Amino acid sequence: MKYRATAIPFVTMCALVFCCKENTKSTPQITTATPNLIHLSSEEGTKWDVLGSRITGKILSEDTRGEYAVIITETPPNGGPPKHIHTHEDELFYVIQGNYEFTYSDTLINAKQGDIVHLPKGKPHSFKNIDTIAGITMNTITPGGFEGFFADISSLADRNLLGKKQIDSLSEVYGVRFVKPKGK
Repeated sequence: MKYRATAIPFVTMCALVFCCKENTKSTPQITTATPNLIHLSSEEGTKWDVLGSRITGKILSEDTRGEYAVIITETPPNGGPPKHIHTHEDELFYVIQGNYEFTYSDTLINAKQGDIVHLPKGKPHSFKNIDTIAGITMNTITPGGFEGFFADISSLADRNLLGKKQIDSLSEVYGVRFVKPKGK
């Protein structure tokens, strides 16, 4: 039997599989016929509101023995995190919707729908949705575990307990350091 290659690139198929629809809180229904098999519908995932962005944990580090996590992030126009440094994790971004500006050290990258950006740990970086519509990225974080930062930030914000002191404390726990803008 001959197999025909499909016209859809593998990364695009992954993005389609992991895109999520509007939903409130939902618990992933993970199928584990073998230790490595994970299947989630587009509606499933753990949802967090993090400082203006909506993040859905699609595959958590607990599902991958800590090897990686996959999240979907919906970022409003002009939204994105301040410049920061991860001491433990590399990040891989796949732009599903919108246009983004990534800064990695002193390098500026404009990424549009379909682009991939890999940000190795240890260097200051940030990203910003430079579009007029909400942007969506699929982000693979290796190793896993940093999704706990989003869960903790969201939980504190939900209880009106989130302030600079709590963010600083969580940043230390998760090995991330925010970089002050030059001149401040």
